[in-house]
Order: sequence, then structure tokens, then C-alpha cells
Amino acid sequence: MAIYLVLYLNFFLLANFELFLAGRKRIVTLFLMATIGFIVILIAGLRWNTGTDWGNYLYYFTQIDNRPFGNSGMEIGYEVLVRSFKTLVSSDPTPFLFFCAIFIVSTTYFTLFKYSPFPLFSLFLLISYSLVGSGFGVRQDLAIALSFLSIMFIKEREFYKFAIIMVLAALIHNSSLIFFPAYFLYNFKWTVLNTILIVVVVIVCVLMSETIMQTFGSMVSENKAETYLEMGMETTKNPYTTLAKGLSGRFLFLLIVIGFVKYGTEKDDFYNGVFNIYVFGIIIYTIFSPINLIFSRLARPYDIFQIILLPMAYYQAKRSYKVVIILILFAFSFLKFSTFVRDDEEVYIPYKTILSQ
Repeated sequence: MAIYLVLYLNFFLLANFELFLAGRKRIVTLFLMATIGFIVILIAGLRWNTGTDWGNYLYYFTQIDNRPFGNSGMEIGYEVLVRSFKTLVSSDPTPFLFFCAIFIVSTTYFTLFKYSPFPLFSLFLLISYSLVGSGFGVRQDLAIALSFLSIMFIKEREFYKFAIIMVLAALIHNSSLIFFPAYFLYNFKWTVLNTILIVVVVIVCVLMSETIMQTFGSMVSENKAETYLEMGMETTKNPYTTLAKGLSGRFLFLLIVIGFVKYGTEKDDFYNGVFNIYVFGIIIYTIFSPINLIFSRLARPYDIFQIILLPMAYYQAKRSYKVVIILILFAFSFLKFSTFVRDDEEVYIPYKTILSQ
């Protein structure tokens, strides 16, 4: 657990340095992001028997040569990636872990450096959103990194480039298909009528969420939708309690950022667009989480945009409101980190490396 605490404290200190001391000097920010990114990659690449679905992914990597092409049990893009890596680079899983970590970290950090007014603050929010700063990547994390990168094509309204990125992401993890509407949501304008219609649609979808999930469940995980549905029926006594807990943080962030939505300049358009993407993630979470917490994963490509949206809201806020935002975000982050540490026994804790085999 100590390694996560040290990493978390470093992200926290760098965020404070950027917000209060560095004066947002880009060269300093770039150097610090590169340094912390290198550390995250090292921690992610050297791990062993640590992380989500470790056993399943290790078995897949080692046994894929014994499976027929196109019938490996995972998406064709991820299959091609693993087969190509083993053929061209190494059949050892550790270099592949480094490759995944490098891809996720470099792609995500590049997007933050380009679009966040406070990239180091965004990284602190990222480690609050994902215990290891999205370094411990599995195939959905690879796909989310691509979806996150696609904001540059959404912003510039380059649909074909966006579509190519999303096809690549979907080939790695089917759930990325649910991010496709983000391109069109970007220019959505909120009105009273639109809001009422969306609320009605969400209520209807929540009531029909199980039917929807049975139809589109394969987007979450190949051939697992029926199993997850059965798990939800057996283990979830009151799914709406879980939903309420998940929505509490999302609505807290929504209250922080909603006041800065306005229509006017091109700069406002970017904020509004990211806001729309984040709100749609809340809608997705609300629709699918009552079935089973597993299905909340469908919202992840949208949820990650909070790490850009919140720093943009902070940047626009008046000094007194900046203090409120910082206090809320730091308090929420500490609470979520303690929850991660408590809940991730035998998944992330204790942290093990290839050297300890």
C-alpha cells in the first residue's frame, strides 16, 4: 500500500505546485509530467500478479498461440495486438505491460498537456479517478486512452479522423462504441425543453435498463453480458443504493461545473462540449448501473473527461470560488483514495513486481 500512498502524495504535491507556485510555466509542467509519467510506467510495467483481471490477461497472453485466429475470446483488435507483439517484440508478458503503460500514459498525458489549463492538477484528478493514474492498463484502458485522445478531432470537427480513432478503440474493446455519440453531443445546446426530454428518456431507460443491457450487453465484455446479468440478480439486493452512491460524486462535480456553461465564443464552445460529454456519462451510468456495477464501465469513456472539465471550471472561477472548488475536490479525492485502498485488497494490494516472483 505504501507505494500507492507515495505516488498519490506526489501527484497531490505536483498539483499544488502548479496551482499555487509554478505560474503555469509550460516547460516546467512538461518536465514534471514526463517525470511522473516515467514513474507510473515503471510501476505498471514491473508489476506481477497485481491489477484487475491479472490472471485472465496473463493466461490469455501466454495461451493465445494455441487458439485459432478470430476465436480467442477477446476483441479482434486486442488479439492482433497481442499476437503481433509476441511475434515482433517478445513473448514475455512484462515488455507487453510496459508497452500498454507507455501507450496509455503518453496518450493521456499528451491530451491533458494540450487541453487542460492545469495538466498536473488533471493528473491528480486522474489518480483519484483511477488508483494508479491509468497506468495499469487492460484492453478497456487502451480503448479509453484512444477515446480521450479523440477530443482533438471532436473539437476541430474532423469527423473521419474521429471515426477512425473510434473504430480502432472499438476493435480493442467493444464498449468504445458507446462513445461514438460524443462527436454529436459536443455541439448540443441545453434548453429547458431539451433538459425535460432528456430526463424523461433517462427515466424510461432506467425502467427498461435490463432489456437494453440484454440487447447491447456484449459491448461491456465479450460473451459475459448474461453472466453479469445473473450476478446482478443474485447479489444486488438494492441496486439503487449503489446507484445513489455513484451519482453523489458525479452530481457534486456537476454542481461545480454547470455554472460556467455559456454560449458565445469559440473558447466557450470547448468548455460546453466537454461538459456535454461528461453529462452524457452521468446519463449512461444512471441507465446501466442499477443492473450491476459491472455495467457502470460503459460510462468510463465519458467519466474521464472530468479531469479536463474540473480544471477548466477552476480556471474560470473567481478567487473565492476557487477555494471552494479546491477544498471539495481535495476532500473528495482523499475519500475516494481511502476507498480504493480498502476495496482493492488482493487486486492492487499488496503491490508485487516481477522481481518478487
